[in-house]
Amino acid sequence: MQNVKQILKWPLIFAAAVVVLRVIVERAGASDAVANILSVVALHFLIGPVYFAIRVGMSAESRPYFTLFKLIALYVVLTRIMILPTYWFARIYGWPQGRFGGLSGGSPFTGFFVIPFATAAFWIIASVIFGSVVGSFIIAIMRRFSTRR
Repeated sequence: MQNVKQILKWPLIFAAAVVVLRVIVERAGASDAVANILSVVALHFLIGPVYFAIRVGMSAESRPYFTLFKLIALYVVLTRIMILPTYWFARIYGWPQGRFGGLSGGSPFTGFFVIPFATAAFWIIASVIFGSVVGSFIIAIMRRFSTRR
């Protein structure tokens, strides 16, 4: 199996581009419906895990499910870290998008730490669980019907 860093490189670059592009689109005045097309959640909740499962499933990895879990966990944590500055800027500049709801109404501690980190924790847990289940299913199917034996 390729090095984990090699597998994660392009998905992380793509996620960083999506984070930046979404902020640009939102700040340019696009509607939430348009901005939601650029969803990092979709990347780490479904698209990334499916991609990693296919990569792992096509390999001769001896511990495919552990490798998948590791890839998903690293990917979701790193992508959520990329999103944290957008929450901080939203708090500082009072950005009105719905995804930043609750940041400016409470205390600075709530706006800078509680909401961004609670949101990150929720999405990390949800993405690791859901992505691992979906990815494991994909790997199982790929391994079952593989012509390599």
